[in-house]
Amino acid sequence: MAPKKNKYISRKKNDSLNRRSLVEAIAPKALWSYQHVAPSKVPDGKLIEKVLVHGSDAQRKSLLKLFPVAKIQRIWEKRLVIQEPRLHDLNHKIASSFFKISNPEEHIRQSYKKHNLYDRFSA
Repeated sequence: MAPKKNKYISRKKNDSLNRRSLVEAIAPKALWSYQHVAPSKVPDGKLIEKVLVHGSDAQRKSLLKLFPVAKIQRIWEKRLVIQEPRLHDLNHKIASSFFKISNPEEHIRQSYKKHNLYDRFSA
């Protein structure tokens, strides 16, 4: 049983290092209003959102090592898709390249309609 425990500890340590390197890479672009950002203090949702908006393709792919695809997609739909049309090109790229959605325009339109509270309650 000892090898399983060491493997778990090793993976947890590796995840921590991946998270730290991701926060350090994205902080100057996305978390600039904080004096010093401790990786453990950045909420998962905030990290995912900022990496999707400000990160490179490689940084976006590194999110998959830290979080389940469903969690990343949920945050993308709730926080980025509702910023249409400002983030339209980015949303289209994320939908087609990152999530491999077959009809990105329709998916974005449906997610926008579902999560955009302003349009639902202002009519």
